Amino acid sequence: MFDFNNTNPFTFECEFNKLNNDVGTQANIPLLNNISKISNTKDIACGPDVSCLNMNSFLGYHSITNESQLKDLTSTTFKVFNLLLSFISDSCYSAVSKENRLMIFLIKIKLGISYSAIGVLFNINRTTVSRIFYSVLNSLVSKTKHFIFWPNKKSILDTLPRAFKQNYPNCRCIIDCTEIKTEQPSTVEQRVNMYSRYKNAYTVKTLVAITPSGLISFLSKCYGGRASDTFITNDCGFLSKLEKGDEVLADKGFPGIKVSCENKNSILIMPPFLHNGRFSENEVVETYNIASVRIHIERVFAKLKTLGILNKITIDLLPQVDDIMHICCVLINLQNPI
Repeated sequence: MFDFNNTNPFTFECEFNKLNNDVGTQANIPLLNNISKISNTKDIACGPDVSCLNMNSFLGYHSITNESQLKDLTSTTFKVFNLLLSFISDSCYSAVSKENRLMIFLIKIKLGISYSAIGVLFNINRTTVSRIFYSVLNSLVSKTKHFIFWPNKKSILDTLPRAFKQNYPNCRCIIDCTEIKTEQPSTVEQRVNMYSRYKNAYTVKTLVAITPSGLISFLSKCYGGRASDTFITNDCGFLSKLEKGDEVLADKGFPGIKVSCENKNSILIMPPFLHNGRFSENEVVETYNIASVRIHIERVFAKLKTLGILNKITIDLLPQVDDIMHICCVLINLQNPI
């Protein structure tokens, strides 16, 4: 019999038996001596110990410890957040601080989650979240109207990127329409006006113009998805801003505004249309040159689509869709240029 109690965490009792040429061995491990040691072992596959988790609750703005967290929740830096905060006045929501009211609004814009979900985060009722959202929206829209403006020609030339200087030195803006999906409208008339065959869904459509440097300089009101690019451009007042000699870059969806641009002594530049089944060498080069600079507006649209509220406009937000688009464009203008 052997006892390894001094050199092993377990106590083994071993017994050897020999009968003629057969040898037998038996080992006994007393369970009670080892049960306390076994109970202290942990299975990593079960996840972290609950005691190591931070159980502190979410405290809104005061829970934000760095700018990365703020960007993930609101799409703004501290500098932009404080600027927007200065536009918000005190209100009757005494239980919710001004910082948290702005954060509630920006979380709705950035993440697009429901009022109920935001209410859970801030421990308030969903109707309170809804009232705060519309209150902050109205305040910011009235204070940021000048954040989307039409720069004068000298400012455009002074900030003209190198990519435009060789082929489009007089480029005033790049234009395109973007469509935002919505929930199905309640009335037949709205459904007819808002159904987009291109998207195969109900949408609102708006014309956006950006300067060559990437600043959103014009935003039309929202139209139903049925409206064509040409109709929106002719109707929204954009053409009245053009001056003699201005070059306007657009895609192939705007041939109907060419005459209107010529009447303003400005130049509409679009990619050439295909004739006889193939492009000439000059047309290939022209298509490439236009695409290489017109891509900037697609990058702006891509930044807009990172704002979750624009993934699909709900029915309750439709009456305020113009204001929502304005604020989204303001937030893009306040970000680093493309």
